[in-house]
Order: sequence, then structure tokens, then C-alpha cells
Amino acid sequence: MKTFLLVTAWTLAFSLNAKQLDLKKVSDGSNWIMHMDFESMRSSEIGSFFEDSLESIPEMEHMVKDVQNKFGIDLKEVSNLTVFGTGEKDKGIGILENGVDASVVTEVTRARDYIVETKVGKKTIFSTNKGRRPMAFSVLKKGKIVFRPDRYYVTEGIQIANGKGRGSSSHPILESLTSILETPGFLFFADVKGAKETAELGQWARMMADKIQSCGMVIGDDDGVLKMIGIIETNSLESSEPMENMIRGGLAMMELKSKDNKQMEGFLEVYQVIREGRTIRIEVEISNTFIIERIKKEMKKAV
Repeated sequence: MKTFLLVTAWTLAFSLNAKQLDLKKVSDGSNWIMHMDFESMRSSEIGSFFEDSLESIPEMEHMVKDVQNKFGIDLKEVSNLTVFGTGEKDKGIGILENGVDASVVTEVTRARDYIVETKVGKKTIFSTNKGRRPMAFSVLKKGKIVFRPDRYYVTEGIQIANGKGRGSSSHPILESLTSILETPGFLFFADVKGAKETAELGQWARMMADKIQSCGMVIGDDDGVLKMIGIIETNSLESSEPMENMIRGGLAMMELKSKDNKQMEGFLEVYQVIREGRTIRIEVEISNTFIIERIKKEMKKAV
């Protein structure tokens, strides 16, 4: 668990100065998109700290090398991950770029007798129904992996990864998200109105989805803080005010809890909620110093 926390923080730290999402690498008709870009391992305060500290953690170095040797994935060379779909359960497509040794991945996969190997044209696709969800993936040239639920979706993903798909159209909220921060490391967008037509939602989720047209969030490093910005487009003015109040209440509770807990001191630097018509914008800033101090504590536990 300690190692997992360190890997998660390491991944986030190096994604803070990421490149913009390329919609040509997203399937046409996608109602949700998640994008993380790990290529820029520089500039951010947290990223610089991790680069300087990584060599002092033998367990971390060993784990990174172990993943590379056993599974053919070099975590330090992974460029970006984009996942997208319509909203239908288990029907998303993921594309991981760079840092993948195709020969090692293929060798390791073929050693598992529960994985089926098939051909679609010249491409090899591996698939399995073992586990809670079906999985299929294909290893492409230039260190790419396309993955998700079955051969059909992997085939579509291969076309997109190779630049042969139509690509996704943009959206006003998505355009706003990509222009707010210069180098967002994490981006999520959902056309809720479109996604809810195919998604399996519980009663509470359905109730919330009925009030939202679209939403999204970006996370990035900005002048000494980790900035998180969310945008929600509600379906009516009547829905926007109660939602604004609910968000304000939630953030206020977080602020009170952080003030009462010495370990959380400095967690919530600044936050604000702005509503204009049907659109709500939420901004939260977390001190880089707070994050680095928490990482240091986890490092000490792991050593």
C-alpha cells in the first residue's frame, strides 16, 4: 500500500506539466474523456522534488525496474494515457503511448494460458474473460498499447492510435477546460446528457445527471500550488443555484475539517465557487509544500 501511494504521487507529480489533449486520438461520439500526459517531467515543484528524491528510495527504483523487466513497461518513459467512451458500461477504449517494449509484453502475455491470441488483419489482439471484466489489448509499434473490453473496441482503438480515425468533435466546456491552465496534467470531461443515454446509473446518480448537461475538471501546477478547476453546466437556472449551494457547503466542511486537523493544516489554500447563469466554476488550490511534506512522510514509511 505504501509503495502504491508513492507510485500514485510520482505519477501525478510528473503529469503536472502535460501537453494538451489531441482530439484526433479520441473516438468520434465519445461522451467522456480522461487524459493524462506524463511526458513533461520537469518545471513543476513537485516533479523536481520527485526527480531529486527518487534515487534515494531503493524500493521505488527496484519496483520501477521490476515492472519494466517483468511486464515490458518503463514507467519513466510512458508519455500519455487517454481513455474515452460513450458511457456504456465496460465499453471504453484506452491508449497508452511510449515506454512499452512490445517483445516483452507479448512474451509475458503468451505465457498465460487463459489469454487468447487472435489476428485482425496484421494486428495481434490478446483477450481474456478471466476476472470481473473482459479485457482485450494489442501492442502496436512505437511503444503503444490499445486496451479495453473486446476485440471490436480494440480494433477501433488501433485505428485511432494510428491516426486513421475521424477523431472527436470539441465542446464549449472542453474548450474552456483546455484553455484555463497552460499545461494541465489531468483532464476529465463528460457530456452528461449524451452519456446518461447509455450509462447504467443508480437512483442518486440519475437524479444528478438529470440536472447536468456537461462537466469537467483540469488539474495542473500553477505558481506554487496544485490548482484544480471544475466546470459544471446545468440544464436550467433552477438547477444551478441549489447545486452551487451544495458545492459551497461541501468545500466549507472540508475547510473546517482541515483546520481542526494538524496533519491537514495547509491542505486547502484557497477555494472559490462562481456561478454565471447555468454554469458553475469551482477552483481549489492545494499548497505544493503541503503535498511535498506528505510525500516525504510516505517515503520515510516506505524506506
